[in-house]
Amino acid sequence: MDNKEDDEEVGVGSNVPTAIETDIHAEHKEIKAFPRHTRYMVIASCFVIQGLACGLIHSWGVQQEYLANNVYNGNPGKIKTLGYIGTLMFFGIYLWGMPAGWIAEVWSYRKLCLSGVFMMALGQLLASFCKEPWQLCITLGIVFGLGAGLVFGPTSTAPAGWFTKRRGLATGITVAGVGVGGLIIAPLTEFLVRETSVAWSQRITAIYIVVLGAISCFFVRVPVQDRSRSFRSFNWRAFNNRRFVIHALMVFFVTAAYIVPYTYLPQFWVRHGISSEDASVLIAVANVASSVGRIIIGFAADYIGVLNSLALSLGIAAISCLLIWPFATSIGVGVVMSLFYGFTAGGYWTLAPFAAAKLFGIEKLASNSGTFYTVSAFGAWLGNPVGGAILSGPGHSTNFLGMSVYVGVLWFVAFLMAAINRTTYSKKLFAAA
Repeated sequence: MDNKEDDEEVGVGSNVPTAIETDIHAEHKEIKAFPRHTRYMVIASCFVIQGLACGLIHSWGVQQEYLANNVYNGNPGKIKTLGYIGTLMFFGIYLWGMPAGWIAEVWSYRKLCLSGVFMMALGQLLASFCKEPWQLCITLGIVFGLGAGLVFGPTSTAPAGWFTKRRGLATGITVAGVGVGGLIIAPLTEFLVRETSVAWSQRITAIYIVVLGAISCFFVRVPVQDRSRSFRSFNWRAFNNRRFVIHALMVFFVTAAYIVPYTYLPQFWVRHGISSEDASVLIAVANVASSVGRIIIGFAADYIGVLNSLALSLGIAAISCLLIWPFATSIGVGVVMSLFYGFTAGGYWTLAPFAAAKLFGIEKLASNSGTFYTVSAFGAWLGNPVGGAILSGPGHSTNFLGMSVYVGVLWFVAFLMAAINRTTYSKKLFAAA
């Protein structure tokens, strides 16, 4: 019975070679060799680093709004350039996923995250001396984006290696740092900008990144580090694996869809008579629901199966965009949309690395997840521009129907990809896969 349970934890199927079973038991022994509190320190440290990296990206809009209205007001070209910075940061956090995951496995999770934290702080510090938007594109968009990309993948996957029965809950708590970081850092940034200046807010940000990030990096580690692997041993043949390709496609479609509602729902609500203040509250509701969903869906996945939870979450996200968004023209229905979308879409970020561990094994989770995050970068680059192009088309600027269908179809295709991998793992409909 124990062997079967262990097989299900790492997703290697029912016909598991004896060598793999031996490795799994060896992994359990490695975990037990550490004090019990080590695993919880790993979760806490990864939670903080995720909050710093993603929370600062989410709070860039505060600085962008101030610069656009007070520094570059009346200069449309520079204001347009400011708009690229958030996209560059968001793109960078995924673009560096593949090399970051591989470097973490070959070199060191701790040292890689420390390097990323240094780059994040350096980007903020250099930005404080910039006078032109194109300079901010380099310091924040590229330098900070590189640092965020170096820490995001490793901190998303490190906690999973410390758990076998509560892997979903551990991952969910970790990635909930994204939402919590946004909720804390955005108002903090607004306060610093208002009371000091954009430049000093960036310098202060660099200081707390170094302090909190360096302390957290000290605790980031995995129980087993395979020192026999090298940079030359990357397995490009993984793309010959049908499951791997299907999972990569799912990741691409999800990332293309994910950010569009967060970007355009406020505009949709204002167009339908809801005040901008209420629209911002509805987005805040979606962010809170996202943080809660990351934890609860991860917890549920430990019981009903990660692949089941993944398909269910993607399906509900598709339904919310196709059937709720078009009718969310009042605050009441807007709250329903925010709750359903935020909860299920946020849960995906818990389930994505957890599902990769289930399908392809825990021992290569960082490099595999890194590959998927790099695929996500192209989806992130595609999603908003296509949505904006649809919105600018005839007849779509008022009812947003074309955009909601576009996003809903992306989520539905991702659901189909997840369902296909679920059926290849187990043909039993109600199995906890």
